[in-house]
Amino acid sequence: MSNVTIRPFQPADSISTCELFRRVYGDHYVSPDVYMPQMICQHNLLGQWHSLVAVMDERVVGHAALCRQGHASQDAELALVAVDPVLQGRQIATRLGQHLVDGSPALGLARLSIKQVTSHPYSQRLAQRLGFHDVGLLPDFVPSPFATDQAETIVVGCQVVGGDLRPLPQLHWPACHQWLIAPLALQFGTCLNDNPAALQPLRISHLPGRIDIVAERMDACLVRQLQGLPVHWPLSVRLGLGRHTATDHRLLMSAGFFFTGIMPIDTAQGWQALFHRVSHPQELDLQSTSMQRLHDEWQASDQAWKATQACSAA
Repeated sequence: MSNVTIRPFQPADSISTCELFRRVYGDHYVSPDVYMPQMICQHNLLGQWHSLVAVMDERVVGHAALCRQGHASQDAELALVAVDPVLQGRQIATRLGQHLVDGSPALGLARLSIKQVTSHPYSQRLAQRLGFHDVGLLPDFVPSPFATDQAETIVVGCQVVGGDLRPLPQLHWPACHQWLIAPLALQFGTCLNDNPAALQPLRISHLPGRIDIVAERMDACLVRQLQGLPVHWPLSVRLGLGRHTATDHRLLMSAGFFFTGIMPIDTAQGWQALFHRVSHPQELDLQSTSMQRLHDEWQASDQAWKATQACSAA
């Protein structure tokens, strides 16, 4: 069998890359851009994607990319991973990912993230092999690329590269989640942050499977407004980490939300706290013991909250 070569994406690869995604995911991949060769080319030419391809006999059989919000951003997501079904199991995805991780400092990057699908274990094992640390869950986050009848829950992984640290703010976390945050604080470090956070306007979006809410912080008035939204709406809340986090945690947990970890902010150096209300009951078998515990505790909390609401309605 011919050897597989890893090299940078070239514009002439765009059609073959598009065909690769169709072979792997059919019509179900979450990003429509991969189905348009011109978009694949454009993202790479503008520096929004830094793609590598695996090539065998002049045909693209693997793809992965570092994707960032802006050309000057020091954060990127390792994403858009696809390997020809015939060649899966030959460590092609690992080779692509390792080349991208190793080359990320030369691109001016300081922090990488990865979103791991939970309907199968391969992407989780890939993240572990590439040195990512699991930091949070995004419940029911995207339609599954494997056409299941439920939304896909995502495990968020993160790692710092190039020696430029991205520490967590030094906070007094609630005791119920010290088991999750303490190891992450050791891994990424902490720093004092006494400066008031810049005000971030409240944003609310209706996305597939959930209502997505982004804010700088919570207060009692805003939480009451969230409680006034229909009880069957799955609400996903992302809040900037800061000295207000303990108060945010208390207000949201008392309103039926559950803390599902942290994740990097795409457009800044900081971190966000993740909260979620209402889930589709599901069992997941996760590679990470911390993410498995977080998922199981969230599911139990959600079922208890639903039972409380049912009793109140009766």
